[in-house]
Amino acid sequence: MKSIEIEILGRTYYFRSDDPEKIKETAEYVEKELEKLNERFNTVDQNKLLVLYAISITEKYLSEIDDYKNLSKKFEQINDLFDNIEISEK
Repeated sequence: MKSIEIEILGRTYYFRSDDPEKIKETAEYVEKELEKLNERFNTVDQNKLLVLYAISITEKYLSEIDDYKNLSKKFEQINDLFDNIEISEK
């Protein structure tokens, strides 16, 4: 594992990871999203920004779960249709 130093909203965090580049990429994404929220809500309260971000990503995550469930149902329906197709030989 390699150590990596990440800065988010002016605070430094230290991580250990087998894939430091992935951690760095993720941290950059989080930083950009927090900056967007900061511009939108114009707050310097980092705790508020982090709560807003947590709610935002949780909302996206739950939406993805719903989408996955809907796609799974449709996939099952398609499979059922294929199972009911009879192939006749001539």
